[in-house]
Amino acid sequence: MEQLVKNDRQMITELTAFADELMVREKDMEKAIDEFLVKMGALFDVDSIVIKEKVENGAAVKCTYQWSRRSDTLLRGLERRFVDKALEEWEERYQNSEGFYLYYKGEECPIVIIDKQVESLIQIPIYKRNEKIAFVEFVDMHERRIWKKDEIEAMKSICSYMFEQMFSKRRPRKDSEILRKRLDRDKLTKLPNIDRFLSRVNKSIAVDRESDYCIISSDVANFKYINEKYGYNTGDIVLKRLASTIYLQIKNLISCCREYSDIFLFAVKVPKGTGNDGIKSIIEKCNRAFLDEIKSVTEDTNIAINSGFAFVGDYDLTVEEAITGATAARKAAKEMTIFNANRCFAYDAKMLANKARTNELIASCDRAIENNEFLVYLQPKVLCRTYEIVGAEALIRWQKPDGSFVYPDEFIPAFESNGCIRKTDYYVYDKVFAFIKDRLDKGLFCVPISMNVSKIHLFNNSFVEYVDFLLKKYKIPVEYIEFELTESICLEGLPSATYTMQWLRQMNIKISIDDFGSGYSSLEVLTRLPISILKLDKVFMKDELSSNDKIIISSIVEMARLLGLDVICEGVEEDAQRIFLIEACCEKLQGYIYSKPITMEEFSRKLENEKHA
Repeated sequence: MEQLVKNDRQMITELTAFADELMVREKDMEKAIDEFLVKMGALFDVDSIVIKEKVENGAAVKCTYQWSRRSDTLLRGLERRFVDKALEEWEERYQNSEGFYLYYKGEECPIVIIDKQVESLIQIPIYKRNEKIAFVEFVDMHERRIWKKDEIEAMKSICSYMFEQMFSKRRPRKDSEILRKRLDRDKLTKLPNIDRFLSRVNKSIAVDRESDYCIISSDVANFKYINEKYGYNTGDIVLKRLASTIYLQIKNLISCCREYSDIFLFAVKVPKGTGNDGIKSIIEKCNRAFLDEIKSVTEDTNIAINSGFAFVGDYDLTVEEAITGATAARKAAKEMTIFNANRCFAYDAKMLANKARTNELIASCDRAIENNEFLVYLQPKVLCRTYEIVGAEALIRWQKPDGSFVYPDEFIPAFESNGCIRKTDYYVYDKVFAFIKDRLDKGLFCVPISMNVSKIHLFNNSFVEYVDFLLKKYKIPVEYIEFELTESICLEGLPSATYTMQWLRQMNIKISIDDFGSGYSSLEVLTRLPISILKLDKVFMKDELSSNDKIIISSIVEMARLLGLDVICEGVEEDAQRIFLIEACCEKLQGYIYSKPITMEEFSRKLENEKHA
């Protein structure tokens, strides 16, 4: 390849680095390729990129991917095939010494042009062992584009790199299609999966627009307790009976599916004007029938059903948005403090406002990352006796351009609902690794820093891969890195948490359980997970510790010691609390008694002051 101009060389460097990052953090290579095309389209400033590959042992050509600025032209997944003369012409098209095909509007064109508005098009062939296996089309629909030679060489280089590195890691689509068919129904309840549910509801609405359509979301309160008390076989019976009750009790039921765990979605068609009271009556009748049905199975336990619903069309909700609305209403019902066996809420204007705020925060996430609006604060962990700094916890803060802050309690749940939390977590991880690297390179004193692990990471292998990527990138000793998982996350996804944490331990990274004792605790977490550190939740640190409080804290500390675990107590604010922790042999604390979360610069000054004290 001839020497590229500076901009094109930078483009190659940026795109190859982006591809490498994608392959580390994105396990699904199909999604990675889609995301890579978006990046390519932006950097090469084109309107569309289409990839066509040989299929059926070379007997046909198929559009396999397309990115376009205009969503209405997307071709991905379509069975568009170009055969016979197209294949013959394809083999001859690149006989010129340039090694690419260039088309301008108005010229004679032997290939199929999908959109007659195409002004300029360039095709880059892809070879494997001297055989053409695919080509990549770059399309401009606005002007007669004169691509420079260096720009074309950059395109050829990037396309070749994409196929060598990314396409080679794809799973055959055929396998995905077979798997999809297998997952067409829920194995336990035999209900349709969520995709079939959505398809049926949308088709019904398209056929009959004279009725109202309502989406309902229901779950069994404290279902985990049922599994633990009666066993998983009984839990399965409860779920199957709930599914059958919905089908028997709900008239004009369109479809029903088990979204996941004990959460069910079902859609009903009702006469126009039925309203909230009418839907509540339908739901409550169904729930009562279910509760009567399972009395014989869980006779000595009070069982409750949480339900929420939303009408398609209310507040301009689509079916998918109505599902989100029904879920929000169900969660509101779930938060009722007074026990009621039949809790049912409707999606309302307040929830709509909360949803709008959530959408606003999610939409601002990428911009905030680009503008470095997210700040990483560190809260020191210290020895109870001496206040010597022995570690820190990384916490994220969001400071907007006007200087105001968005509180974590507001934006973190929003990001968790959308998946943006992965981006912000990775942002924090990178900043922490860079901070430690900088101090070590300067020969400065440093301590281990722990980072929080969101639930989404337990169900995606890219988390461990990204941590490994950061270790290789920054080349810092693993003893300076810790990860914290909350007790509730571990309980909700114990098998996945176990898998993820075992990988971290194989990398010699320490793991702590955060907020231990904050809710419904299970000692199974301590016996099954490879943890090193136990963090007592701040709920234990009351203004005045009773004798029972002290017994509980002392017992947990002793138990942790016998299990070989380090113990840190969070939320310590009073000296009396610190003195008691010393008596209970808890060596470390974290809390306002020593320091609130502070900026990395302030934390560095604290480390330096301590070193020279």
